[in-house]
Amino acid sequence: MKYKNIIFDFGNVLSVFDTDQLLKKCMPYYDEKMKEAIFYDWEALDKGMISYEDYIGKASSLADQKDEDAIHLFFSQWYLMLDDIEEMQQWVYELKKGGYHLYILSNAPVIFEEYAYTYSFTDLFDGAVYSGSIQLSKPDKAIYYYLLDKYQLKAEECFFIDDKSCNVEAAKECGIEAMVYHQNLDDIKKAVLG
Repeated sequence: MKYKNIIFDFGNVLSVFDTDQLLKKCMPYYDEKMKEAIFYDWEALDKGMISYEDYIGKASSLADQKDEDAIHLFFSQWYLMLDDIEEMQQWVYELKKGGYHLYILSNAPVIFEEYAYTYSFTDLFDGAVYSGSIQLSKPDKAIYYYLLDKYQLKAEECFFIDDKSCNVEAAKECGIEAMVYHQNLDDIKKAVLG
């Protein structure tokens, strides 16, 4: 087998991260102003540059006072509400049975990392790196090298799957073969399995 290690992004590869879908699932109502407040700087949260509590405080201050309870409700549960991408998760089971080593490399807040284990399929993975706790995020090449070093992986034995082309390109610059996932699993399977 050419690739021994298959590395997956989490959001929009293993599970759906759709802001409107999450808002509908977590809140009794929302409008555009609330959405803008909640996601005002999610990238900083992913990078671990702001604490979860401080981020919630800032988001609440950007919204109308009447919406504060709804915003707190969102932040208390969004990380448990991602829907599975069934075809990808089925393939994860198949890869595990086939003897591949599986890893997660995801931009995600620390709170998500703390609860990622609640998604049952994560038990199949040999390791995971989430951006928030190490304050490194894709497409910074440092996070790819961090994963390789942490699990003592050889870049040329790895294949990475992400939903963003900039993250795929960064992986390739680190010597990791990679492809963008846009519901194109057949193409990815051919690239991995030959």
